[in-house]
Amino acid sequence: METNKILFVDDDQNLLRGVQRNMRGKFDLSVAVGGEQALKVLAEEGPFAVCIADMRMPGMSGVQLLETIAKKYPETVGMMLTGNADQATAIDAINRGSIFRFFNKPCDDEMLESGIRAALRQHQLITSERNLIEQSLAGSIKVLTDVLAQLNPTIFGRAMRVKTWCDQVAADIEYPQPWELGLAALLCPIGMVSLPPDLLSRLSSDKPLQPLERDIVKRTPEVAAKLVANIPRLEPVANIIRMQNRNFDGTGFPEKGPHGTDIPLGARVLRILNQLAERVRGELPLPQDFDELLYHKDRYDPDLLARLRTSLAVIDTVYDESIYPDGQEITVNIKEIRVNDFLLTDIETTENRVLLTHGNFISEVQLQRLRTFERLHKFREPIEIRRGGKSTKRGTDVAKPTPENASDAPADDVKKTTRPATPAATT
Repeated sequence: METNKILFVDDDQNLLRGVQRNMRGKFDLSVAVGGEQALKVLAEEGPFAVCIADMRMPGMSGVQLLETIAKKYPETVGMMLTGNADQATAIDAINRGSIFRFFNKPCDDEMLESGIRAALRQHQLITSERNLIEQSLAGSIKVLTDVLAQLNPTIFGRAMRVKTWCDQVAADIEYPQPWELGLAALLCPIGMVSLPPDLLSRLSSDKPLQPLERDIVKRTPEVAAKLVANIPRLEPVANIIRMQNRNFDGTGFPEKGPHGTDIPLGARVLRILNQLAERVRGELPLPQDFDELLYHKDRYDPDLLARLRTSLAVIDTVYDESIYPDGQEITVNIKEIRVNDFLLTDIETTENRVLLTHGNFISEVQLQRLRTFERLHKFREPIEIRRGGKSTKRGTDVAKPTPENASDAPADDVKKTTRPATPAATT
């Protein structure tokens, strides 16, 4: 944001009063006694175009102050006054504080005024460049997102949802450049433009893919990263996109690269949120959705997963036994099934293979096998379940498992039947 406000910082109040008198009517000038007060003024009254700081102040030195300002307020131009003009001091100030001008005390009023005006022009150049870049970025990004929206509205809608989540969690995880994270979330599927139309159609409809097709899809982040890297200033975003499928243990794509916390933070965030978006039907994930990711905990940063769960997960009132003491009968798709759901209908594939029979509660083992099985087969959907209810009731209406009902059997052991399935035919 462009401004003409000047902040003068010194530990000598007499000097500050003198500067205010000499610069009255020439600049929009504020003063602060010491570095701590300066940071408070910047936070409460900013933004400021220029900050002029004394080198030697008790507590926080001028170099430390300007170094902090350069990180938190990069558009504020830093200047320094000092009575100690040795070479080491000047080098330290320039390298660490990113200062624009360096003046010795006492400084001639005309020289100081000329330096302030030059700093204001420098601030205008910085903000003008930023505005130009933002407009160019906005135009380039709009082109890419429009292409993605036209290519596949389903995938684009999922990316928009992940971006919304990224915007929500950025402050909680102290992400340094939140706009980069949101932009990476929005553009991470742009590599899909390289896929053949029939493959893209099967992918968006969650149909099973052949091994070669899965390998092609796995490499789309590299295509997306190359496209985004062509836009100036988006190299960090491109790197996040390239690493979005890199697992925390060092596996995944790309095959060679960092592991653990050496993987860019943005890529670790997308690794979690993209997986959630494939499962979650509502606007926000539930605690149970995060719990499902723990089946493959080697893929995700465990500390980050816990923080995102705290920031995003909302309580599912259907599981609140005080509200639904007897549970609630609902219709869901296979992807929406969770641990402790009670099956009112069988779960079977379109090839009439029964995976789980009605009258059973979903266990963690069953859910994990179900998730693996659904990657290879298409299910008959939706199904009827009862969700919620007191745990004490679960022993009263569960059908006794038999070796034939396959409720805990591996996916390869499911039983063949014909439609419509009946309890007698499946047990």
